[in-house]
Amino acid sequence: MRRFVAPETQQAAADELVAAGAPAVRAVLDVLCDEESPVEWSTSAGVLRRIGRPALEPLMEAMAEAPTQEVARRAGWAYSGLVIDDLAVFEPGLRHPSPKVRSNTAYVMQLKGEEALPYAPRLIEMLTDPDAGVRQRAHWALEGLGPQVVPLLKEVRRSRTAGRLRAPALAALASVGGPAALDERDLALVRRLVRIKMRDEVPEPMHLDGSWFALPTGDRDAVLDAFDLSDPEPVTMRMGAAAWGQEHHGQGWITSSRMYVTPCFNGWTLVFGCPVDDDDAEVRDTVLEWCERLSARFGAAHWYGISCGDGWTAWCVAEHGRAVRYYDAFEEDDQIGTGHPAEEGHLLPHEDGFPEDAFDDLDTSDSDAFRVRYEQVKAELGIPDTCEAPEFAARASVDPSALGPGTRVEGHGVLALTALGREEGHPRGALPI
Repeated sequence: MRRFVAPETQQAAADELVAAGAPAVRAVLDVLCDEESPVEWSTSAGVLRRIGRPALEPLMEAMAEAPTQEVARRAGWAYSGLVIDDLAVFEPGLRHPSPKVRSNTAYVMQLKGEEALPYAPRLIEMLTDPDAGVRQRAHWALEGLGPQVVPLLKEVRRSRTAGRLRAPALAALASVGGPAALDERDLALVRRLVRIKMRDEVPEPMHLDGSWFALPTGDRDAVLDAFDLSDPEPVTMRMGAAAWGQEHHGQGWITSSRMYVTPCFNGWTLVFGCPVDDDDAEVRDTVLEWCERLSARFGAAHWYGISCGDGWTAWCVAEHGRAVRYYDAFEEDDQIGTGHPAEEGHLLPHEDGFPEDAFDDLDTSDSDAFRVRYEQVKAELGIPDTCEAPEFAARASVDPSALGPGTRVEGHGVLALTALGREEGHPRGALPI
C-alpha cells in the first residue's frame, strides 16, 4: 500500500536528487527499474531527465540489459527526455550493440528535428539495420529532420556503391519529400514494380475505418469523371488500401486529397475517401446528394461508413436518382426507408433485442462471464445478429473486409487526386507495394 506524500515534499526530494547529480543516478535508476517500487516510475524518470548528462550511459545500459519490456520502456522514456544541450553525446547510441538503444537514440534525433541534421548520414545507414524496429525508427527520424535530408537521400539513390541501401532510401525519399522529390528514373522504377506486382496480386481483406462508395460498374474512366478525379496513378490493391488507411484511420469523415478507386470486384467498383470540400456540410445531406447523383448515372450507388473506435456505422442506397435507404447508428431518427433486403433477419445497431433483466445478476466488469451469458441468452431467445456496414455491404454489393482469393477481379486500381489534391498534391509518405 502506498503512503501518501504531499506533492511539495515529493518535489523537494526530487530537487535534492537533481542537485546531487551523478552520485544520485544509480540509486534513482534502481528505483526506476524496480517494477515493485512504491515510487511512481515517472517520478524517478523525471529526476534522471533533469540530471541530464551523467544519466546518459547508465540509461543506455539499463535499456540494453532490461529484464522486461516495461523496464526498457521506462528507461527509454527517461533517455529520450534527458536535458542535454550537446546532441553529439547521443551519437554513440546510434551505433550501440543493443537495438533498443539504437532505436531510442534515433527517436531522440527525430524529436530534435533540423538540429539533428549532422547525424542524417548515420540515420540513412540505419535504414538497413538488422532490426526491423530500428529501421522503422530511422525512417521516422529522417521524416522528422525534414526536407533538408532530401539531397542526401538522392545522393544515396544515385550512388553505385549504395547496394542494399538504395531501396529503403527511395522509400524514405518519398516520405520526406513526397512524389515531387522522385526523379523520372525513380518514378519509372516504382511504376514498373507496381505493374509487376499487379499481375499476380490476390485480393486481401481491408481494415475498415472511414467511408467508401460502391458502384455497379467496371468503367473506371466514368467513375473518375463522376467524382471529378484526375491524375490517376495505377496502384496495387495493397497500395490503395494503405493510402486510404494513412489518410483516414481514426478520423472518419474528412476531405480527401486523393481517393482510391479499386479494380472491379464481383461487378462493383469501390471508391475510398471523401470528395467533400465543404467543412460545414452535414454528412447525411452530402451523402444523399452524392448517392442520388451517382445512381442517376450508374443505376445504383451505395455509401458505407464505419469507425473501428466508437461503434459508428452507416449506409446509404440510392437507385435511379433517388435515395431508398439511409441509416446512421448515431442518428437513428434520420432514417430514410425501412426494411432493406440486406437488413432482413438482423437487428439494426441501435436496437437491443435482449430483455432488460438479462444481465441483472451478472458482474458486467467480468468480460469473459458477460460474453458467455450474452451468447447463452442470444441462443436461447433466438436473438438475431446485428447488421453493420460490412454485413450490409456483403449482401448488397461487396464487403471490402471479406475480399479474398474467391473475389472476381477485373482491371486494376488507381489513386487519383480530388480538387483539394490538385491544389496540395499527393500527401507525403511511402506506400507498401
